[in-house]
Amino acid sequence: MAAVNTKSINFSPKIALTISLLITMMLFVVFGYLIWRSYQESKSTQQITLRLRGLNGIILHYDEILTMSARMAAATGESTWIERYRRYEPLLDAAIKEAKKMAPETFITEAAAMIDSANEILVAMENQSFDLIQAGNAEAASALLSSLNYEREKLLYRKGIEQISHGLENRIQVSIRRRYRQGLFAVISVTAVVPALLLIWLLVLRTLANYIADLKRTEEVLRQSEKRYRSLFNNNHSIMLLIDPERWDIVDANPAAIAFYGWSYEELIGKKITRLNMLTDEQVFQEMERAKREKRRQFYFKHLLASGEIRDVEVYSGPITINDRELLYSIVHDITERKRAEDALRESQEKIVRLKKMESMGLLAGGVAHDLNNVLSGVVTYPELLLLNLPEDSKFRKPIETILEAGHRAVAIVQDLLTVARGVATVKEPLNLNNIIKDYWHTPEFHKHKANYPEVMVKTKLHKGLLNITGSHAHIRKVVIDLVSNASEAVAGSGNVTISTANRYIDKPLKGYDDVRTGEYVVLAVSDDGPGITSDDLERIFEPFYTKKVMGRSGTGLGLAVVWNVVQDHEGYIDVQSTESSTTFELYFPITRKALADRELSLPLGDYKGAGETILVVDDEETQRVIVCDMLNFLGYKTEAVSNGEEAVEYLQEHTVDLILLDMIMDPGINGRETYERVIKIHPNQKAVIASGFAETDEVREAQRLGAGGFVKKPFTLEKIGFAIKDELKN
Repeated sequence: MAAVNTKSINFSPKIALTISLLITMMLFVVFGYLIWRSYQESKSTQQITLRLRGLNGIILHYDEILTMSARMAAATGESTWIERYRRYEPLLDAAIKEAKKMAPETFITEAAAMIDSANEILVAMENQSFDLIQAGNAEAASALLSSLNYEREKLLYRKGIEQISHGLENRIQVSIRRRYRQGLFAVISVTAVVPALLLIWLLVLRTLANYIADLKRTEEVLRQSEKRYRSLFNNNHSIMLLIDPERWDIVDANPAAIAFYGWSYEELIGKKITRLNMLTDEQVFQEMERAKREKRRQFYFKHLLASGEIRDVEVYSGPITINDRELLYSIVHDITERKRAEDALRESQEKIVRLKKMESMGLLAGGVAHDLNNVLSGVVTYPELLLLNLPEDSKFRKPIETILEAGHRAVAIVQDLLTVARGVATVKEPLNLNNIIKDYWHTPEFHKHKANYPEVMVKTKLHKGLLNITGSHAHIRKVVIDLVSNASEAVAGSGNVTISTANRYIDKPLKGYDDVRTGEYVVLAVSDDGPGITSDDLERIFEPFYTKKVMGRSGTGLGLAVVWNVVQDHEGYIDVQSTESSTTFELYFPITRKALADRELSLPLGDYKGAGETILVVDDEETQRVIVCDMLNFLGYKTEAVSNGEEAVEYLQEHTVDLILLDMIMDPGINGRETYERVIKIHPNQKAVIASGFAETDEVREAQRLGAGGFVKKPFTLEKIGFAIKDELKN
């Protein structure tokens, strides 16, 4: 058998090492390429995923800002919310466009298109709501932003966001599974080739380090997003609360809320909203349900602060989801001062209406009183003249005295009308209310009052050290009479009427029927134990002719109107307190430190009769001229009469008189002041007495400043007119 020589191949350690190195390098290259390819795909996927996830959060953030701004603009009508909307709108558009560019997968592109379409429709509707707001139709704007179309587009918008979120999660899961398979294959292969395994593990460790770094970057993005949300919440100047609608707990509050309510953050968090809201538990439950059901709701509540103070608040509330938790947000505005201002304005407007009504009635009363004054002059004057010339046993004396008494009662009614008109001539002097009340017991009016109300007991509680006031004795006395009469009428049977006086210092404004300013006052109070005054009547009791009394027995309907006007003329205030069993009228008069003046006594007729002096009577009413001339002739004067100021000036150009009795108001023609001004140019030292049925006006005072003497109120009595003329002639 022939021998066969075979060539054996021997691998040297160098060749083996070389082959091993070549195999190792080949494995390194192959597995390195596979791992590098996997890493690059993973890195690209993570970068896109992180960016899209960040954009997703930004889009949601900007969308919530735009939605809240649009709805707050509709709710409040404030332009600052529209400006805020305009500032964030282009940022949302840019974020959506960037998401579309970075979305290679079909499902993300379709979702981005859905978001883009819904966003265009939502922006159009929100811009339409802004146009409605600027047109003053905030209610229509709110309705548009709460419409089904708006909510449908919001759902499509959220659906697109959800599709992107789900797609991203699916892609991450696929990427993780793929990398897991590749890693398993690499581990199995590396166990066969140790050098390659070592290289693969080095690459795996490096990939893991990169993955951890990517996770940290993702966490930082999320942390920054949370920081932005927290900054928006904490730095908002509005009071903001987050409430758990199931447990009614406050789960979060911003610094503005902490400062407003006065509790610390720890004290406020966990506190039941019922501890703040002045509602019952049932009412709170109903309002929360409405807020959840209607998405956004405006409420008006009263909230309790830590100090115990209760403030009026306006609350905007609606549902919000945070970390998969359904909560209610509440934006709170303190409207206490605004509400107080509105209430004060309403009270002021009501008082203005009441004052205008009183003024209108006063003008009517004043016009009637002026005409009656002229008519009553004859009724008051001629009986007085006749009685002076009748013998004591004349059968005509009693009827004439009856006529005179009736005339004086009519004059008293006219004086009430003039008081209502705020035009009564009033001379004020230091008075003491206690003296006026004590004098009232001895007057015919009080005896008549006792006869009309025999079952009513009138009591007094007079302060011994009562301070003085400055006023008109006659008018303050009339106020006492009218208040006692009104209180006795209110008793309606047997009962008590109490008159009291007191000194009172008001150190802060007093809220009542009138707002009493600070200062020192003497208070006159008249109270009764009758059934009280209804709220409707209380608003009208001081109106002229408004009365529920028995006409003819109780008065003319002017009593309380006279009281109101007298108090106004004396710069005082009225407060009325009425319950079902009593009513009290309190009148506040400013005090004076002046002493009481001595009361003047009636003068005998001889003290004010004339001695043949010539008097020129100037009056536009013929009856007045006749009456006054008869009175002055009876007093021993010589009289001449003219009907207006122009005739008086013309007469005095050729004649001289000792004194002019000058009516202040004459129509047509110049008034008394202008007449006297022209007269003193002819006779510089001409004596004059001014007469009028109205108040001592600025025109009267100007005539007196020019040199005229006293002022006499119509209708005249012999004593008043005689004393005024006698006094002026002496001067």
